[in-house]
Amino acid sequence: MKQTVRIFVNEKGEWGNPHCIVMDFGRKMNDKSRQELATKMGMSETVFVNDNSGSVNIFSTIRECPFAGSALIGTAWLLDKLGKNNNKFLTTNNVEVPFWKEDEKIFIRMNKSVLPKWNYEQLNSAKLVDKLTVSEATNKKHTFVWAWINEENGLIRARTFATDWGIPEDPANGSGSMRLADFLKREITVIHGQGSIIHARLAKNNCLEVGGLVSF
Repeated sequence: MKQTVRIFVNEKGEWGNPHCIVMDFGRKMNDKSRQELATKMGMSETVFVNDNSGSVNIFSTIRECPFAGSALIGTAWLLDKLGKNNNKFLTTNNVEVPFWKEDEKIFIRMNKSVLPKWNYEQLNSAKLVDKLTVSEATNKKHTFVWAWINEENGLIRARTFATDWGIPEDPANGSGSMRLADFLKREITVIHGQGSIIHARLAKNNCLEVGGLVSF
C-alpha cells in the first residue's frame, strides 16, 4: 500500500509537507528499488514501513536519510489511524523515536545529536522571508531562512532551501525547526513555507520535540 499524507497542516487542513508512505512489510523492495521510487515520487521524503513494530527507512529524492521529523510524524499518524503499530515509537537507523498525541497534534522526540545539521540565516522581517525566491536561493546549501513575527510569543516565519539535498524548497522542515528551538533555547511556533505550522521545543536528556497536525 502506498499513501500520501501532509504533515504540519494548519487548523483548516491546508498546506503541509506531502510525504509518500509505503507499507513494505517484509522488505520486498531492495534499497535500489526504494530509492528509485522515492526519486520518482519527487517529495521531500518517502518512508518505507518494514513491519508492524514501526521499523522504517526514509529516502529523499537522492539518498537515504537517518532522520526526518516530518516524515516520522506523518508515519506515526498513519500507522495509528490504520491500527498497524501498537508500540508508541518508530525505529529509524536503529534509533527508537517515541511519538504521542497532544490535542490532535502528533509529536515526536529525538536526541539532538541525531538531527541533520542546517545552516541558518536570520532576516530582519517576515516580509523579507516571503519575498525570497527559489532562484535567488539556488546557491544556498540546506539553509533555514527565518525571521521573528512575534518574538515575545515565540512566533517565527521561515522557509528552507536545500538544492544540494535534492529539495529546492521544503514545504515544512521539522528537524530545522527543532534545531532552531535549541539555538534559541525556547519553545517556538514556525509558520513555514506557504503556511505549514510547526511546533518545536526543548526536552530533557539532550532531546528536542517537534509536532503538528497531519492530514491526507
